[in-house]
Amino acid sequence: MNKLKYYIILIFTLSLVFSCGDMMKIHEEYIEGGEIVYAPRVDTSMFIAGKERALFRFYLYNSPNVKSVDVYWNSKLDSMIIPVTPTAGLDSFDIFIPNLPEKSYTFDFRTSDLYGNKSLWETAFCNTYGAVYETTISNRRIREVVLTEYGGEINWLTGGDGIVRVEVKYKKADGSTATVYTAANETKTLCPDPSPNSTFEYRSAFIPEGQSIDTFFVDWVSPENVIPGGLFLYDRSLWTVIACSDQTASDGGGMTTVIDGDVNSYWHSQWDNGNAPVPHWVMIDFGKELYASKFDLYRRVNNTDNKNVELYLGNSPDADNGEWTKVGETVITDNKMEVNSLDKSVTGRYLKIVFVNSNRDPFTNLAEIYMYGGSL
Repeated sequence: MNKLKYYIILIFTLSLVFSCGDMMKIHEEYIEGGEIVYAPRVDTSMFIAGKERALFRFYLYNSPNVKSVDVYWNSKLDSMIIPVTPTAGLDSFDIFIPNLPEKSYTFDFRTSDLYGNKSLWETAFCNTYGAVYETTISNRRIREVVLTEYGGEINWLTGGDGIVRVEVKYKKADGSTATVYTAANETKTLCPDPSPNSTFEYRSAFIPEGQSIDTFFVDWVSPENVIPGGLFLYDRSLWTVIACSDQTASDGGGMTTVIDGDVNSYWHSQWDNGNAPVPHWVMIDFGKELYASKFDLYRRVNNTDNKNVELYLGNSPDADNGEWTKVGETVITDNKMEVNSLDKSVTGRYLKIVFVNSNRDPFTNLAEIYMYGGSL
């Protein structure tokens, strides 16, 4: 029985010896010449798409002995050896890889150190874009072009995938060219102070991916729309009636009523304590320089006193000695009269409405006045 135990132990021991010998033979080819030493790997990395190029962004941490980062693509037929001089801390690198025709790429990369050691391989994927992608993008569509008191306004429809902004170029009233940028999530573009009847150009900008390093542009186009286009009504909430030649405020409410939006209230020339002779006038301060294309005048309801009215723009509130330019005139024959501007290039901060004469001299009145800008 003891002999049997002895033989079993001997056989088991011999088996272990031969097994270990076989395992050593398997590893001999790998440890021949000593243990393999690897260079530090790239800490973090990414490849970012561009226009026939890519950006290789990577970080090295505590890798002062690394001398290069080696990148290969096209089945390692093409390569870029990137020299680096990292520190013992965290170092970041942005390297552009050029001349990459539009397609999908597989990049293999590793580090090399000062002693000839290499890191383990790493693999990443990236797309590049070019002419094929450009055929898939198109300009953002215009919903309408209108004119407001503050300039030409372009309203947009929703843009396509990847659109980041729209750029609009137009000529200003002073002859200079302005460019306005509108983000993809915005639906309106305002073009301040456009030159009357000027056209505009626009183009859309796209990126194919969220972190693309290059922006793709559609060609500039000039639509048939015109800035400005049509008339717009000035906002009277910013206006102030600052003076008049004379008035009877108890009759109709006084001079401030000519911009209160109520045709049943009105300014009336003086008749209490003696009649004031014509001409009479009322002055309005816009708060800034404006030009006029058309006026709407409303006289007192069911009253025919008014006859000849003249409209002046100026930049001084001095009614008598200021420089005033006539921009409109009319003979009032109805409760409402439309008056076109004599010269839309004239601007002024102040409007003076002069009542030259009357059908029932010397009495005159005014219920409301509205002013328009834009193209007739």
